[in-house]
Amino acid sequence: MKKIILKISLVTLFTVALFTSHTNAQPIHIGGGLVIGTSYPHFGLKVNGTYGMDFLLKNLSGSAAFTFFIPSTPVSTTYSRWAIDIDGHYKFYEMNSFDFYAIAGINISSYSYKYDDIFGDVVKVGGTKPGLNAGAGAIYKFKENIKGFGEFKYILGTYDQAEITFGVLFAL
Repeated sequence: MKKIILKISLVTLFTVALFTSHTNAQPIHIGGGLVIGTSYPHFGLKVNGTYGMDFLLKNLSGSAAFTFFIPSTPVSTTYSRWAIDIDGHYKFYEMNSFDFYAIAGINISSYSYKYDDIFGDVVKVGGTKPGLNAGAGAIYKFKENIKGFGEFKYILGTYDQAEITFGVLFAL
């Protein structure tokens, strides 16, 4: 538990440092959403932030996210998962109030499950491994400071899974 809190604290500190280091009129958005994944557990909640990085490359933004999947227990096995994503978003097309973007980045996933074996002992299996993200997303601008987003991405690594996310971002 202490390792998880330490990792979350370090990612939060890194994200805050990233967002506050170059706040010269770069757009910052904070929000979250619902996640549906292909591996157990299937449903989760995401908290994320984006930072406009036009100073590096036009149409580029960075994103940091933490996803907590709601533990599930089909039959007699309990599955748990959380993930941290650091992604780059490259906007490649605009249409009316929609922006479409490609996603590429890194992922750190923690996955565990526990079950009772045939002798009645509780067996716990799991670990934390890195992976790569690739996908695409779209943003719909409701108002100047409120945006809805949807993403599809695939996490390639030890704990492979495809994810669909729907959520809202608020400008700071």
